[in-house]
Amino acid sequence: MLSATSVTAFFLLFLNFVVGDLDAGIIPKQWENLELHRTIDVSRSYSQELIDIRIKNIHNEPVRQYYFVLTEEVFDTISLFSSTLKGVDAYIESAIMPEQNFVANGQTIKVGVVSLPSPIEPGHETSLLLNLVYNSKYQPYPGHVDLGEEQKLLLRTNRFPISAYDTQKYTLEFQGSSSFEELQSLNGEETAETASNGKMVIGPFDSIMPYQDFSPIDVVFEHNSPLPRVSHLKRDIWVSHWASSLQFEEYYELINDAAPLKSGFSRADYMKGQLALKKGGHLTALEMILPDSSEAHYCTDLVGAVSTFKVLKDHFFLKPRFPLFGNWKYNFTVGWTNQLSQFLHSQEDGSDTYILSFPVLNGPSDTVYDNVSLSVYLPEGAEVMDVWCPLPVQKTEVTAERSYFDLNQGHTKVNIELKNLIDRIAASEAFVRYKVTSKALYKKPFSIAVSVFTALVAYFSLKHISLMIDS
Repeated sequence: MLSATSVTAFFLLFLNFVVGDLDAGIIPKQWENLELHRTIDVSRSYSQELIDIRIKNIHNEPVRQYYFVLTEEVFDTISLFSSTLKGVDAYIESAIMPEQNFVANGQTIKVGVVSLPSPIEPGHETSLLLNLVYNSKYQPYPGHVDLGEEQKLLLRTNRFPISAYDTQKYTLEFQGSSSFEELQSLNGEETAETASNGKMVIGPFDSIMPYQDFSPIDVVFEHNSPLPRVSHLKRDIWVSHWASSLQFEEYYELINDAAPLKSGFSRADYMKGQLALKKGGHLTALEMILPDSSEAHYCTDLVGAVSTFKVLKDHFFLKPRFPLFGNWKYNFTVGWTNQLSQFLHSQEDGSDTYILSFPVLNGPSDTVYDNVSLSVYLPEGAEVMDVWCPLPVQKTEVTAERSYFDLNQGHTKVNIELKNLIDRIAASEAFVRYKVTSKALYKKPFSIAVSVFTALVAYFSLKHISLMIDS
């Protein structure tokens, strides 16, 4: 008989050679969920889900891998997936298999793998904490609001756990709002739910089979705040060894996903109600945290320079030209400069090799990002040796792009494509290791000097040529 480790290894190896969807029934049934408590926090513009699971090894061999199931809707918008042992402040290895689809009860699902620090013996138990952060795309309820009206949102999620294992006891909890309301209870019957202290608890439910029920639950809650979403962020970072500076420039395509206005916008009613000073679904200002000691700040939009911004230490406050109500958009560009020494480190072996570390995001708080294009422009002639980003990367590409006074091949450009990011990962840093020799650094100014000298010689030479026709 194959051991549990061999079964798991064979299963993961098998997936590498499979094309197409697989039946979820092939996932090894080595665990049992004794208790599963699922908490969904709706206090921000995205959903934060904490899943507390007490599991038991029901196999006859020690088991280390636990398979966690995600619906396709959650997988498409997931930003973070992590796991810890309960009571231990340390992350354990976990990952989602993005390429392989599974099918359970006619529904497409994805599977994540949690690797425990050590195998669990047969009959023994352990507890896991799984953290999921994703853009659940809240829907305004009932759809539109009047100017100044409080906003309610609708969240749709699965009522029961979509698990590969039997679940003995299950509870669903919502938190992060002052009020919750379930639109329709299960089968038109009353369910065991309580609402207190800004929480709503549904359950407990007993004896749930694997993939038993994909039925959704619709919950309406108060959320009188904007829902900022950046559909596209173009973040450019320019490295200059000559100026010893690092220049940041960010272009935002911002949308507020809050409830749209019923009858349009009235500036008079907005001013009369002093809505700029009141909390609501409209967005009146943005706050960004920049690197320390930043300088030379600027902001522009499609109209021109924006003067309604202020910098206090490392905080950048921007007031758009107009308040952003539901479904309103605003495109703008911000930029600043830092000293290169804050981010660049040279290797001490004298190999002209440098390591550049920089934050992935510096954007507004409580914001989701659909697509992020992160570009680093290195000096001409730089050779990229390694690129590392702690987040799932869609694509990494190294090319060359010409800029001002580029007379040769242009700046070396490192482009990193990301998606489904949130403001919480702003502390994450990406790294680029590259090599640029002194010869490559001096090549550009030398080329410029030669070009200017050639142009001057040509000018004086042409000036002394007489084009007059003698009579």
